[in-house]
Amino acid sequence: MKKLPVLVILILCVVLFMEAPACYASPATSYTYSMDAKNRYIRTQDAYLPDRTITDLGLNKPEDIFINEQDYLFIADTGNKRILVYNTVNGRIVREIKHEKMVSPTGIYVTKDNEIYVADVSSSLILRFAENGEFIESFGRPTAPAYGTNDFNPMKVAVDEAGNMYVLAEGIYDGIIQLAYSGEFLGYFASNRVELTFVQKLQDLLFTEAQKKNLLGRSPITFSNITVDRSGILYSTTNGEDVEQAVKKHNTAGQSMFQDPVIATDDLIDLFVDSNGIIYAVSKAGLIFVYSTEGEFIYSFGAFNSMQDVSGIFSSLSSVAVDSKGNVWTVDNEKSFIQSFVPTEYSGLVYRALKEYNTGNYKQSISLWRSILKLNQMSVLAHNNIGKNLLFEQEYEEAMYHTEIAGNRFYYSQSYWEVRNIWLQKNLAYILLIGVGLYIISKAVGLINKKTGILAVPAGLVKRVYNIAPVKDTLYMFRFFTHPLDSFYEVKKGNQGSYLGATIVYLSTFAAFMISLVGKGFIYQDTAVEDIDYQANILGFFAITLLFVLCNYLVSSINDGEGKLGHLYKMLCYSMGPLLVSMILTTIASHFLTLNEVFFLQMISMTGILWTGLLIVLGVQE
Repeated sequence: MKKLPVLVILILCVVLFMEAPACYASPATSYTYSMDAKNRYIRTQDAYLPDRTITDLGLNKPEDIFINEQDYLFIADTGNKRILVYNTVNGRIVREIKHEKMVSPTGIYVTKDNEIYVADVSSSLILRFAENGEFIESFGRPTAPAYGTNDFNPMKVAVDEAGNMYVLAEGIYDGIIQLAYSGEFLGYFASNRVELTFVQKLQDLLFTEAQKKNLLGRSPITFSNITVDRSGILYSTTNGEDVEQAVKKHNTAGQSMFQDPVIATDDLIDLFVDSNGIIYAVSKAGLIFVYSTEGEFIYSFGAFNSMQDVSGIFSSLSSVAVDSKGNVWTVDNEKSFIQSFVPTEYSGLVYRALKEYNTGNYKQSISLWRSILKLNQMSVLAHNNIGKNLLFEQEYEEAMYHTEIAGNRFYYSQSYWEVRNIWLQKNLAYILLIGVGLYIISKAVGLINKKTGILAVPAGLVKRVYNIAPVKDTLYMFRFFTHPLDSFYEVKKGNQGSYLGATIVYLSTFAAFMISLVGKGFIYQDTAVEDIDYQANILGFFAITLLFVLCNYLVSSINDGEGKLGHLYKMLCYSMGPLLVSMILTTIASHFLTLNEVFFLQMISMTGILWTGLLIVLGVQE
């Protein structure tokens, strides 16, 4: 009986531990992630920390927010049919904007002059208000014939410096609707491209026009949001599988200005561009992505958790904006609260370094990036940007070092081109002198040899080595290059070649293949040595050879052909000669060529493949 109280206490402890709420020791409540050299997410220093969580504004399913230059937060409070203006500095409500035409405000944009544009999807209107909230005018469905029969249900709106409006409307696949300041329809701006599958391309070739009209899945994916920065440049986000194009910075032709694929998720819902050109994009799941003006991924932060009320974690993130101090403001349209994040010292250093780079202060930018490296010595972001700055400072060799660590082959190639060019300028005269000297020496030795025969002994030695059976049989592959039909006949009759020679060629080709996998120059070594699937490559190489020989032998046997298994084997091995030579040449050349000279590697490689393929086809026919 004495043990019973002890048992009860133990049971109560277990129950208490099981029901205890989760604790969060870190003030960040989520981690910040950057990219390593292999484009894998890695944890880095916290870029932002949760600050204010505002739940007392009486919001009801807010869809969009915007911050003006005075740090006023404009909230499209969709469920309450209003626009709420909130002073982020003193935490007070400035004004509430309502109007009889405002039914379901889902998008908001504020110009430099503090004119307020509201997209209302239910009333099918764009509403314009003055700074004091006074209604100015509304814009409905364009009446221009060019607009066609499309409906006009605006969801998002953005305005450039000239007052032109860019409108995202529900069900419009032609692109972003562009309206003049007066509301006149100017046309469609930009659209996402449609990537056709192989089957769809066949349908385009074979189907009639009537059949094509009934095909599904031919409409481009619509944009999920748009914004215009203070320079008048339009940006957009897109939901869908093509995440590499999820964020776009559009030029005047509507095309993306980003050179490299964008790192994002497939559920981006909004974006904002701050005064320094830094791009912030958010996913519905609760992640916030930050990019440079060039679209380079800096880091992401945030987390998704709809089960717990934790600062910095969302149920359904719907919009983002950034104030003049760099604080990030977000809104959750499911739980209807505002959440702000304050930048850390780490993110402050990053933005200062990027700003110095954009203004051409490369030395100052390098100094700041080196400070960031002290916090994280393997920061790919820091190494990459140090390399870019050093390139502009003409410190090319050091730029190569940093861009190689960052895995940036483009800037490494540019730096290497400069290093190679400088070396050639310094040494070209010596190279020419050596070349001329070797030519003169060869001619002189040739003349002396005619009179004295001094090369007879070396020539005899070379001939004796060549006549060694394995050597001669191996080098026989070069006869396949120029006289394939004669070579096939000689192999078939057993006059030339051997199993040993053919096997040496085959194994040499395999060795060249493996070396090409791991031994290319950094610019062309796309896959890291440790990430190569050696087992698959080795098995694939030998399996293809075995299947080819067996299949052709069986076909030849069925058709009463004259081919023998040994003949097919030797023919295949000797036919690999051009491929062997091309792989050796491309592997060596990859250490000396830049990305702009990839044509030469492609030409050598394709020549070897096609030449070998032609020899195999001719050999099978023989």
